[in-house]
Amino acid sequence: MFPDALDAAGRVEGLSLSSPQLPHLDEEEDSETSGSHKFPHLLLYSRHQHPVDNAGLFSFMTLQWLSPLALRAYKQSSLSLDDVWGLSCHEESGVNTQRLEFLWHSELKMRGREGASLKRVFWRFCQTRMLVAIFSLLLTMVAGFVGPALLVRELLEYSQSSQISVQFGLALVVGIFLMELMRSWSLALMWAVNYRTAARLRGAALTFAFQKILRLRNTKDITPGELINICSSDGQRLYEAVSVGCLLAGGPLVGILGLSYTTYFLGPTALLGSAIFIVFYPTMMLASRLTAYFRRKCVAVTDRRVRLMNEILGCVKFIKMYCWEDAFSQNVHKVRSEERSILERAGVVQSLTVGVAPIVVVIASVCTFTLHMALGYDLTAAEAFTVVAVFNSMTFALKVTPLAVRSLSEGAVAVSRFQVRKIETSTENIRCLYVGIFVVD
Repeated sequence: MFPDALDAAGRVEGLSLSSPQLPHLDEEEDSETSGSHKFPHLLLYSRHQHPVDNAGLFSFMTLQWLSPLALRAYKQSSLSLDDVWGLSCHEESGVNTQRLEFLWHSELKMRGREGASLKRVFWRFCQTRMLVAIFSLLLTMVAGFVGPALLVRELLEYSQSSQISVQFGLALVVGIFLMELMRSWSLALMWAVNYRTAARLRGAALTFAFQKILRLRNTKDITPGELINICSSDGQRLYEAVSVGCLLAGGPLVGILGLSYTTYFLGPTALLGSAIFIVFYPTMMLASRLTAYFRRKCVAVTDRRVRLMNEILGCVKFIKMYCWEDAFSQNVHKVRSEERSILERAGVVQSLTVGVAPIVVVIASVCTFTLHMALGYDLTAAEAFTVVAVFNSMTFALKVTPLAVRSLSEGAVAVSRFQVRKIETSTENIRCLYVGIFVVD
């Protein structure tokens, strides 16, 4: 069943098509391992193939383990495949596929075939690391808020006061530096954790898909276009959803902090500016629904286009013999035009959300200060700068919200393409998810 397409896709994705097995050790390595079990504490200091597995917290957080590779690239002005490390043992598709398969069978045992949810299985697969990433993101949001809201405000009031205390001024500067350091390091930790988690889930899901597809006896309902889209496009959507999706969790926290602080600091007039930020989130939810809708339509059209192209390539001699090139070319152009129209509409929605996010701070600040002055309240430079700084700290959550919403929407569509569907083969009935990917034997 399409062995060439599957082999080529497997080589491109770097996935193993063999049944998932834990890596076996040679006899010499077995003897060393058995000897090391006599001293369990030595296992803590074993060296791994990839330097990221030996990196400590600060090395992993600051990506210091990449320094040798960056230095080699700087000295040589180029890198070859021999300079790049091998794949980490924790990112190998075989090990992660075993874990995903175990979680899937556990889900089937607990809830049955009808109640089993693939989304729940994916969440259980990466929930611990996702919670660590969300915690790092919350630290980033808190550090980015405390710096301008408290420390910068104190520094502005200190610069305007007549009493001068060098120690207090230095303490404020050091505090701002530590907050920025904490913000940058926690954000880097979030990205480092998310990228590894996304790579593990993507490798596990695609390898599991390859293995289950190869078990099918009948492929009458499956086309090469569907296989290619599932094993390439949908896998990438899962990767993006895991790596970017958790950024959506920082928005509500920053919104609550900004709303509470500006109301306490500036008075009820700050509610107007905070309300503008709050109204922006339902707009993002609407954009998410539109993005998911366009994505579902585009996937169906893409499958039809790829299927048509495979039919043309399979019958190219027959088409050339009867001079049907123009007719088939028009069919391909028609399907491609429909796909392009859907992509353009999705791009318009995405560009609007991305373009509106940066100007929300300006609109909120202008509306807040205008209302504050119109009601007769005084507005000092320290107050104005502090409010603008707080609004700017809330901007990061707004800027990443469209990207997170888009990745989660497309990831949800990708997961929905793995939903339960029955396919009858010539020899046995196989209950599977979509095109035989997650099979209940």
